[in-house]
Amino acid sequence: MVYKATHRIGDCSIALPVNTHEADNTLEKALTTHPAFRWAALSDVGKSRDVNEDACRVEPEIGLFVVSDGMGGHKGGHLASGIVTEDLPVMIENKLHTLRSGRAHAVRRVFKTTLAEQSKQLWMEAVVGEHGFREMGATVVVLLIRDSRAYVANLGDSRIYRLRRTGLKQLTRDHSVVSELLEAGRILPHEAQTHEARGQITQYIGMDDTKAAPHLRTFALRKGDRLLLCTDGLTDMLDDLAIRRILTTNADPDAACRALVDEANDAGGHDNITVVVVDCVKA
Repeated sequence: MVYKATHRIGDCSIALPVNTHEADNTLEKALTTHPAFRWAALSDVGKSRDVNEDACRVEPEIGLFVVSDGMGGHKGGHLASGIVTEDLPVMIENKLHTLRSGRAHAVRRVFKTTLAEQSKQLWMEAVVGEHGFREMGATVVVLLIRDSRAYVANLGDSRIYRLRRTGLKQLTRDHSVVSELLEAGRILPHEAQTHEARGQITQYIGMDDTKAAPHLRTFALRKGDRLLLCTDGLTDMLDDLAIRRILTTNADPDAACRALVDEANDAGGHDNITVVVVDCVKA
């Protein structure tokens, strides 16, 4: 096992070699390269909140990216997303090391079991933990790049998008009341933006003792694929057309992250905004 230090920049933490030093930036960001991908991450409190309840974690050595949006009030939400981004990568990495098969179904099973375990652990922490945040919970999106494939999982309404020449595609499924109403044809897309149930999610990390059921998918990566992980602080402010335009016109991952956050803030910045952009440079 290679020993790693955690480089924390605000609410984004990155596993880096031990000989690194911390940077203190108001606008938290990170940028690095990898033989198979380049990536950048940016998290901002937005214009309406005092506390950033988003968190993200990047483990470049194993190609793992995690973004979480906390719920349960300022302190509870901040704590929940922090627990998820600290604990979940360790759980996933440990299970990946014990895999006898590297086939896609085995990796998907790792995602399914670890997210369910993390959800139960956070629920127990909320019920019997010393912090006293009984309504604590968090959304999560996870991306793993392994053997030229991408593995995606989510609970809640944080998202992962893929940009290809064919266009922008949402890879995750929103676990929300509004999404269910849209799928059932009970409301129209333009009604979703102002619906009274907006923001009510149906699956998340920390939901009672019911087993969480993450949405899972995997696909073969292509050179030139661009992946975006984000919280709803971005997608509530910018529609898919705006997101596609920004990702298309900013070739550098760091510039893309900054442009996404800046435009979300210009549109109102009603929530915390966290984005991670990952470019596939080798398929």
